[in-house]
Amino acid sequence: MTEPAPRPTSTRSRGGARGGRGGSRGSTRPRDRQTNGDHKDRAPLNDLADEGDFGEMKKKYAPEIAQLKEMFPDESNEDLAFALDETSGDTFPIIEQITEGT
Repeated sequence: MTEPAPRPTSTRSRGGARGGRGGSRGSTRPRDRQTNGDHKDRAPLNDLADEGDFGEMKKKYAPEIAQLKEMFPDESNEDLAFALDETSGDTFPIIEQITEGT
């Protein structure tokens, strides 16, 4: 008796070109999408001078705004800038107010 011929391998599987498990065939063309964190409506730092007193306040308290924004991402830059101006740049009372909800 002769042995049957072996079957060809993976005749029913999907090939890589059809989106099977052969990996991803991504496009090499650049995409016109924005990366996370890039907003068209966010003003660059050099445009702050056009905002008058508020722009100066944001520039003056930029490190403090960044620190508070890390802790409270839902708060707006404007609210944080005005709060910092009221406290002369002291972040501790602002942190207490936000955490206590007052």
